[in-house]
Amino acid sequence: MVIRKNISLDEKYIHQLDKLLQINGGNLSAAIRDSISISNIAIQHYGSVDSAITGISSNKKEISSREQSIKTGENVLLSSPVFAWMLKVTKGMMIDQEILNELLDPLKIKSTSELNALVNAIINQSGWNCNVLIYCNDIINPETATVEIRGENEQYRDFVAQLVVMFLVNNKNLDIDIVHRRATYTRIDLKSRGEETEPESARKYFGAMTDILKECLSNEGFCKNLIQIYNSVNYNMVSIYKDLYEDLLAGNMAPDTGMFESISKKHIKSIPHSEFLHLLKNTHESLRIIEKIEISDHVFTVNHNYKKEKAIQKLMEYYISLLHENGHEYEGVYSTSLIKLKHVCCID
Repeated sequence: MVIRKNISLDEKYIHQLDKLLQINGGNLSAAIRDSISISNIAIQHYGSVDSAITGISSNKKEISSREQSIKTGENVLLSSPVFAWMLKVTKGMMIDQEILNELLDPLKIKSTSELNALVNAIINQSGWNCNVLIYCNDIINPETATVEIRGENEQYRDFVAQLVVMFLVNNKNLDIDIVHRRATYTRIDLKSRGEETEPESARKYFGAMTDILKECLSNEGFCKNLIQIYNSVNYNMVSIYKDLYEDLLAGNMAPDTGMFESISKKHIKSIPHSEFLHLLKNTHESLRIIEKIEISDHVFTVNHNYKKEKAIQKLMEYYISLLHENGHEYEGVYSTSLIKLKHVCCID
């Protein structure tokens, strides 16, 4: 229903309607209707006409919580390429627990639902373009949990996964059980761990390079020189334990048991044989003493590139004596590129 009434307007109010008149093609009634709608919204927001006029005409802009956090220094603004570069060069590095606690305060987060909501709020505020869902049997003290991160950017997903999973690892006594990776999502299943046990799986998954990079930074000169040496000779180098080198200088060929005992923190005879074989493989391949070691049922195969027969024979004898120290007898044959050692028996 249209009610027609006569109204009186001074010239100054007509001038104030100029913009609305232009928008409405000179239709005064339409301009007045728009001004009423705008006024109604302004009064609802500010509470009164005077407050609305003061608020709207003020030069001060109401800033968002994100803008406020940047202003106070709590957060900084990074371009996407810079952030992506930072994630790339820190891949394999664990986030320090102090930094994690600063972002996700365990004193304020009691349940996984609170964690879920807070992380998604941080994601939205930071523009990481992904989202998190946490499923568990108990939101306060879960024995198992599943963390699902969906998003197109794999680097962002991995970063968010570390935040959520390491919070659960540090504060809910969980550890990684299985990781499922797909093109647009990552799912990580967690399970309870013993009170006195360390979260080895989580540390291995997220922090594979942490100890290595810390060691490189603390011994920068040594690591830099070592890499330059190996690179300059195309890694055609062999590294050996110092005690073994001393025995070689003295004309002895004693097995270097000390190195394996230092790595495993066990006496060589106390190292389970299957564990010792893999330790031997990983160590000697890394030290480049040989090309490759293959382990199969009762057979230990050494791939090498030595040319002198006497050297190959000595190498075979060395491995037989080293395996003997671990409590197992082997017999072997060798060729120009292979040494095959067959398990004969265990030593009582």
